[in-house]
Amino acid sequence: MVEILQKSVHDVFKDSLGIEIEYCKHRPRQKGYVAKIEFTYLNKSGYAYLWIQRPTIKTVSEILLFEKNPDDEAMEDLVAELANFIVGHSKMLVSDKGMECSIETPVFEGVKTLEDGLKTFLYKVGNRCLAIQIKGVDG
Repeated sequence: MVEILQKSVHDVFKDSLGIEIEYCKHRPRQKGYVAKIEFTYLNKSGYAYLWIQRPTIKTVSEILLFEKNPDDEAMEDLVAELANFIVGHSKMLVSDKGMECSIETPVFEGVKTLEDGLKTFLYKVGNRCLAIQIKGVDG
């Protein structure tokens, strides 16, 4: 599932949103907006967390909502929807290979630093990082 989530991040940002994304080398210490989504892959449950900084959410907001200055509620909703988009795309990729995968409704977790002890993949949009963290399956 790890490789599929990584591919999904690239597919969603580059192909769906038209945003260039690279790997980020340094773990950010700042706070970011976090959404969590539970998934089941090959009968094992896990969680995927999307951690994303405010400027990147604003960029996504301009593309999807045509809104340059979304309010806090819109930003929270957008982070949850972006997590759903990424993990939902992963589900589609898994299903295309004939394997079972299900996802739950994403939940906004708050504004916080990256959680320690989880498998973490860092990406960069412009000069800002975003992360996918996995707990459970492959994580």
